[in-house]
Amino acid sequence: MFIQTMHADRISIIHNKKEDGGMSQKNRWMTLCGIIFSLMMIFSFAGCAKKAVSGDPGTASDKVVTDESKVAAQSGAASSEAKADSAASSGATTEYAVKKGDSLWAIAKSKDIYGDDFLWPIIYGANKAQIKNPNRIYPGQKLIIPRDGFSTKDIEKARKKAGAKKPYAPLKGSTPPMK
Repeated sequence: MFIQTMHADRISIIHNKKEDGGMSQKNRWMTLCGIIFSLMMIFSFAGCAKKAVSGDPGTASDKVVTDESKVAAQSGAASSEAKADSAASSGATTEYAVKKGDSLWAIAKSKDIYGDDFLWPIIYGANKAQIKNPNRIYPGQKLIIPRDGFSTKDIEKARKKAGAKKPYAPLKGSTPPMK
């Protein structure tokens, strides 16, 4: 502990040693650690909340059933990978307009789409030409949702890629885009 005294012509500093100095230093460290931990907890949760989305992402007004020719016309401008993916889906497809707050995971989970959130890689594969990063889709994008043309092995491969637990078989009650 330091004590500062002032005299008319000089300033003197007196150092007063006390045995409880170690305890106060320990308390300061504990307080500092508590503050750091609290700040870490606060900042780890900041920005995690999503705003509520108005309406169901899978409403009929956002989807238009298209035929094979429209898929072929759209895939004509796409990369060769997207052409192969759209060729694999030989049947009818659905077009989905992305809304604010949507993700590929949430779109695939919608009962009107697949009813299985682990099938988002199928949507990503069909739209590789316009989606560079599957974590970044934007409101107003028109996504092609394949409705058939995939084998059971393709579905299991997509579920495995998405992180589903074994067995990778589609969920009961889901409507995967199978042949």
